[in-house]
Amino acid sequence: MKGRSMHGLCCFLILAGLSGSAPQAAFRLPQPSLDSGNTASESVAVDPAVSSVSGADTPVESPSSESGAGIPTEAPAPDIGADTSAEASSGNPAGADLLTVTPVLGSAHRVPLGVGGLSHLVFDDDFDTLNTAVWTPYWFNDCNPKSVMNNVKTCSSNIKVANGEAVLQLTDAESGALLSTNPKDGVRGHAGFEFTSGYAEARIYFPGTCSSGIPNWPAWWTVGQRYPRTGEIDIAEPLAGDMWSVYHSAEGRKKRTIAGCWAGEYHTYGLHRKAGANDVYYDGRLVHSYATNDGNSPHYLILNVGVSVGPRIFGEQGSMRVDYVRVWQ
Repeated sequence: MKGRSMHGLCCFLILAGLSGSAPQAAFRLPQPSLDSGNTASESVAVDPAVSSVSGADTPVESPSSESGAGIPTEAPAPDIGADTSAEASSGNPAGADLLTVTPVLGSAHRVPLGVGGLSHLVFDDDFDTLNTAVWTPYWFNDCNPKSVMNNVKTCSSNIKVANGEAVLQLTDAESGALLSTNPKDGVRGHAGFEFTSGYAEARIYFPGTCSSGIPNWPAWWTVGQRYPRTGEIDIAEPLAGDMWSVYHSAEGRKKRTIAGCWAGEYHTYGLHRKAGANDVYYDGRLVHSYATNDGNSPHYLILNVGVSVGPRIFGEQGSMRVDYVRVWQ
């Protein structure tokens, strides 16, 4: 899915000696259990009160495929066409000023939209603060050309938390934003989060209008530690103004454009991940269903914004805003 510069495999060697033991104070519930037999979690910690990111003083290489830390692939080009899926069952990092944002309303539900039978809430972040034991506010290195995702550097200064929202923006064509729960990104003190089967849901505001589409290259997605074998799931990925749901694996890509207007207001975007199949829900409605071949490997969560073809809006006006992220099992 993603545009990036890829470097060597030394990230895996660096990560081998790290521990993921940071406290997870902002979780609503205890740290979830992970399926054994696959990659374990260990991730990033940042103190939002300081002017630099803790643990990021020694740059690490962004991972390559099969390196032990998930690296996604290219997004679908805007001319790919329609569906080819197989059907199946108060913190602010690195101190920049707060953005002026509208307070979030109506996000109190604690059950998945559209999916029954999942009652155990294992991850719940309402972004009252930026919990840096869970999220890393950049891709491996802060605002560094070594760490490009979706064609941009990922800068913690482009992420704000205010009024119960995480706000991710582009400052220019080379500087974007990313939040990741990757437990193997090499940032000291980050515990992160991964899940296998379950339902992951986020309430997100994508910028733009119904007539102009969604600008920039924002996305809400999950990925495993050894891409492409462990898969990548793009739950909501606007590209060239249109909304996409895409699955990447060693066997190729299953994709679908999601008709409708998804710009200019909040919607919920959810993934029901099962052994051998995924179901994708928008506002509680099933919009994409397909078979999978990633072995139900642990996946971590990513929210990011970059640049590609199509309209671009820099600054606050083009920001992607996230009300909450939750995972049930």
